[in-house]
Amino acid sequence: MAENKDIHRRDDFTDEDYKTFEKKLFSPSTPVSELETICMTLAHLPTKRAQDLLALFKESDRAHEVKWLDMAVEEGEFHYLSPQNAQEERDYLALKVMQEMWNELVELEIKFNEATLNVDKMEIEHEAIRELVKKGAIDAEEELGLDDAKVSFESKAEELHKQIELKEKIYDQIKESIKTERYKDVDPMIMKDIHFG
Repeated sequence: MAENKDIHRRDDFTDEDYKTFEKKLFSPSTPVSELETICMTLAHLPTKRAQDLLALFKESDRAHEVKWLDMAVEEGEFHYLSPQNAQEERDYLALKVMQEMWNELVELEIKFNEATLNVDKMEIEHEAIRELVKKGAIDAEEELGLDDAKVSFESKAEELHKQIELKEKIYDQIKESIKTERYKDVDPMIMKDIHFG
């Protein structure tokens, strides 16, 4: 039975072991203690199949019976993603770089949106002042400096747009450089709580 196997040796678990786990996880007659044992075993198996089975069980009617299931899922994800060699270490670090870069992109997008909003607001204000000057309601000198301010905001928005495009290209290139198969479709945001050195 799988319980007697070294859970860190993924190759020791056969297709039959996984089928047995699945059958017991979704059987209404499996005792809670056995559900807990299976979940803990799956959490420590660094395979996609183990993690998929845990995720599937998490959506089941009996998931609430394993009180620490969320922690087991997180632990399983950690074991599954932990690097085992130099290439995996490099790719794991690449995921962290992507996560940090994504945060930077979000900040740049916020700044870009603010800058374009300021351009739009300034244009509305400028139109109002031009109309008032035409009507003779205010002096023409009120219009002085508005163009310079608008150009400044447009320039800032354009610079931010260029930074965003560059970061997106770098992000995509880093993603493309990942060779470890199990890291290729991982959401880099899972790395937000992982810290290096």
